[in-house]
Amino acid sequence: MIVGQDKAVDQFTAAWAGRRLHHAWLLAGPKGVGKASFAHAAARRVLADAAGPPVEEPGLATSDDHPIVKLVEARSHPDMRWLERLPKEKGEGLARDITVKQVRELGEFMGMTAALSAWRVVVVDSMDELNKEASNALLKMLEEPPANTLFFLVSHAPGRLLPTIRSRCRRLEFQPLGDDAMTSVLALHAPDLTVTERHLYLNIAGDSLEGTVVRHSLV
Repeated sequence: MIVGQDKAVDQFTAAWAGRRLHHAWLLAGPKGVGKASFAHAAARRVLADAAGPPVEEPGLATSDDHPIVKLVEARSHPDMRWLERLPKEKGEGLARDITVKQVRELGEFMGMTAALSAWRVVVVDSMDELNKEASNALLKMLEEPPANTLFFLVSHAPGRLLPTIRSRCRRLEFQPLGDDAMTSVLALHAPDLTVTERHLYLNIAGDSLEGTVVRHSLV
């Protein structure tokens, strides 16, 4: 469920339903408002629709029982890649950047024939974490994308991206979450919170849920 971002959901679902799609979608907005959740849901829907059986749910919804969705959730779908910072080779935590090596490996993926349908999906979470070399390597892919390939590019600060990358994307704006939307998300992902605890999280969060109990599903 993508809460509080109906406009972005409607814009993409209309484009997908009519197969009038830009190949690259820049998901722009502050942290913690649902951009990565949107990319995840959109990838599930596109790959499930493309491979079948047909998805009956509205919007970006898909059943967890759909065989394609199960592959996406297991991160084992052969036609999907999720680019993010990797664990450090030494020590704890994540690497500082998404590296050019990771992007070049994505190029190898692009050179293969799609396996389960005609469509492929790439999610970059987030674009703000690509180093300079990686950004330039990704730009070349955006300039000459393979057919039936969708890029979902998450960015918390799109103004800092290369202008040439921004110019090759269709931008979807993700708005700060209102109190009603944040209350709905907390109720969905943390139903055991008391009313007092829920108000505490909302007061800390401001207009996004970055850093709260549901951070992992909202970036």
